[in-house]
Amino acid sequence: MANQVSPGSKSVNGAVTANGRNSKDENSGFAFVNCTIGGTGHVWLGRAWRPYSRVIFVSTYMTDVIAPEGWNNFNDPSRDATIFYGEYNCSGPGADVSKRAPYVQKLNDTQVAQFINMTFIDGDQWLQLSDL
Repeated sequence: MANQVSPGSKSVNGAVTANGRNSKDENSGFAFVNCTIGGTGHVWLGRAWRPYSRVIFVSTYMTDVIAPEGWNNFNDPSRDATIFYGEYNCSGPGADVSKRAPYVQKLNDTQVAQFINMTFIDGDQWLQLSDL
């Protein structure tokens, strides 16, 4: 994922996502469900490429490549009020939310439901169900 960092280093050298919504009215975002994040380096789950960045991680295993703060506002504190970064039921050494950035949402069952439904990506309009 990113260049390796020295053991114990706190420097961050990458991001898993960089979502770019320009408006709260844009029906877009990234939802990662039942994933595994691993690799090299020391990275954020996401950085706010645009002011209304929206990324959710659900039931994802995160190795220690994830920086403790987890997320970055792209060094623009005004984005703290407009970005939406959420985590739900994640596990592993990189999933400890106790040191996450203050704007990160620790989602509950009700809050996460809208992001793990196919309507979040308008999936009913382009995905075909399979009998497999």
